[in-house]
Amino acid sequence: MASIRKRATSAGEPRFDVRWRVHGRAEIKTFRRRRDAEAFRRTVEGDELRGIVTSPRTGATTLADYADQWLRSRVVSGRPLAPATRYGYQRLLERNILPALGSAKLSELQPEQVRTWHAELTHRCGHDQAAKSYRLLRALMNTALDDERIGRNPCRLKGAGVERAAERPMVPTGEVLALIEAMPARYRIVALLGGLGGLRTGESLGLQRQDIDPLRSCVHVRREAQEIPGLGRIVKEPKSEAGRRTVVLPKEAMRALVEHLEAFGHAETGELVTDARGRPARRARISEAWQAAKATTGSAPGLRMHDLRHHAATLMARMPGITTKELMAQIGHASPRAALIYQHATEERAHAVASFMSEQLAAAQADTPAEVVRLRST
Repeated sequence: MASIRKRATSAGEPRFDVRWRVHGRAEIKTFRRRRDAEAFRRTVEGDELRGIVTSPRTGATTLADYADQWLRSRVVSGRPLAPATRYGYQRLLERNILPALGSAKLSELQPEQVRTWHAELTHRCGHDQAAKSYRLLRALMNTALDDERIGRNPCRLKGAGVERAAERPMVPTGEVLALIEAMPARYRIVALLGGLGGLRTGESLGLQRQDIDPLRSCVHVRREAQEIPGLGRIVKEPKSEAGRRTVVLPKEAMRALVEHLEAFGHAETGELVTDARGRPARRARISEAWQAAKATTGSAPGLRMHDLRHHAATLMARMPGITTKELMAQIGHASPRAALIYQHATEERAHAVASFMSEQLAAAQADTPAEVVRLRST
């Protein structure tokens, strides 16, 4: 338990030292007034009863300093952060978190301060940016809690870390095929693998000759290519085990893939997607080709190449009897929630369901006794 000791300074002024122990180590905090010391002692003793006592020294680190240490030592599923993930976290910290909270000491960061920051960030940058930033801050403070630098996590806003991104458009299959055709021949395969195989752009750019299996009509996703500012092109394993998978392609897509490999694949390095000089294709060139293809087909300016993957996954989800687990395996998602995004009803499907219900109603009305009120057209 905590105790208070009164003493005098060299000038004869009274001071009140609150003393307590944390994991066998003595701690002390000094106050000018006894009532302040008494209030702090009660706080310490209450925290001791709840098992959340921490040392003021460990909590004196600023959020900015701790975040730097956290980024360097962060491990997820036994592996360090991927370069792209680390870069994304660094950008969120620098842009949205540290300017407002970086100078705060870990032990002094309060729920009200976090709530005010989150509200201001939502107003300035939008809900999704605020949600991403809040999740990062909460994870960082959870680690500080595990490190016993703080007694409780100040990030307690319910639902603050949930993004509410608008549902992406379902691109008609005819438009997907037109977009694939409008891409330059050298880069067409990226759109094809996205629209018909559900591969991410980075996964397509990471494919090599050895990953293509024409006999089984499949590709083995074993790596992905990313471009990180300051680091350039990085080829790494998929972010999750679910991302490392075998994708079976329609025979038409596999035929196009084999033709692409013969025409543009690098014979020595095995790279599938290369530029005119035979080097691995850059994301910037793919993006330029995509913008030109959209202009050619008259597609919506806001349509993203990732929406091709959405098209493929939604078509897969329409297959009668397909399970969520099967869909997860095909598109490389680790959680059912992510896969269920694609198992939504499109307008076309909704009309089919309504027609089916009409047929069932008509059949039911034909068998209904006359005294029962029936649905009638007016």
